[in-house]
Amino acid sequence: MTNDKLLRQVEAFMHDRVIPTEIEHHRQLLAADNRWTYTPIMRQLRAEAKAEGLWNFPLPEDLGGRGLSLTQYAPICEMMNWCNHGPELFNCYTGTISNAVTLDTHAPDHLKDRYLKPLTQGDVRSTISITERNVPSSDPTELQFEIRRDGEDYVLNGIKSWATGAAMNECSFILLLGATDPDAPRHARHSLVLVPMDTAGITKGRIETVMGYDDAPFGHCDLIFDDVRVPAENLIGEEGHGFVLMQSTLGVGRIQLGMGAIGTAERAMMELCRWADNRIIGGEPLAARGVVTDAIARSRIEIEAARAFILQSAHRMEQDGMKAVRADIAALKVLAPAVALKVLDRAMQFHGGAGLSWDTPLPEMWAHMRTVRIGEGADEVHRETVAKLEMRRQAERRAA
Repeated sequence: MTNDKLLRQVEAFMHDRVIPTEIEHHRQLLAADNRWTYTPIMRQLRAEAKAEGLWNFPLPEDLGGRGLSLTQYAPICEMMNWCNHGPELFNCYTGTISNAVTLDTHAPDHLKDRYLKPLTQGDVRSTISITERNVPSSDPTELQFEIRRDGEDYVLNGIKSWATGAAMNECSFILLLGATDPDAPRHARHSLVLVPMDTAGITKGRIETVMGYDDAPFGHCDLIFDDVRVPAENLIGEEGHGFVLMQSTLGVGRIQLGMGAIGTAERAMMELCRWADNRIIGGEPLAARGVVTDAIARSRIEIEAARAFILQSAHRMEQDGMKAVRADIAALKVLAPAVALKVLDRAMQFHGGAGLSWDTPLPEMWAHMRTVRIGEGADEVHRETVAKLEMRRQAERRAA
């Protein structure tokens, strides 16, 4: 199948089957006795997507994926994010993809055999657990969670926060970053271990809300570890290499995040233009008013500019590697959610009260997109990276 044909297939799946079922998904979630598992409509759509080969797009074929390159995958990331839970329907949630890549690349065979196939088949889910409430996330080298070697085991003690997806019944294992040698150099203190969710001593703590949304059925929760023992052979990679491993999946994750934000902005445009055509005020549609058309024009210009920059970054990453596009990756992490939030805000404004309610997906999308300005490094951190790299580039130019 050519990539153009695949794109058309994903587009049709989103328009014909996913978007029309959003309200039903919401109703099922509200009525559920257990909100921390897939709704029936999500299970149905996941099964249909998998049967049609719309599954694990960027993963290699031997993992049940399509083996798409970064530039091939980027426009699919956009389309999937026309719906809040769209990526999950294709088993392409960012954490699923990055955890699968980490296991496939760095895990010993016995962990791959037990955990990788169920993850890529969609039978289970996983979570990556990094954040600690009392440690600024802008500097993960300061993480204090204890991973202590004791004979043939590691003993884990501490509390992790904002473990996305950990509230789900389907979450069967954790990739946990903690300190195995707190006295080592900053980037060699931490290691990554795989922890089965049903290990004795693990307790799920409070479930966080984001602007009032608890993000069911996925959820973000605290994970409390009290003398949790896992075999030392559950180490991913080598001791002290945890920070490096976290950076290794940054490329695809950043492009997926950036193009996902563009997809969110495009969905906001769909809703804005539909509303502007159909909403009649004073005998004429909103679209007849200059203030509305100005908002639409501004949104289109901003979306196209951001999309072009992200696709250019993806192409450069494929050609020249991550190091060559460090500034671009930091910049798109700031740019993409900022553009999406502008477009969402305009769409919400012209919808009036409807734009703040479950009548549209806009407010939940806005809440999610607002978190992107903080999660995985706040805007200020990424702008500082861009500035430092620019200063270095200018100094080198002057010295040449």
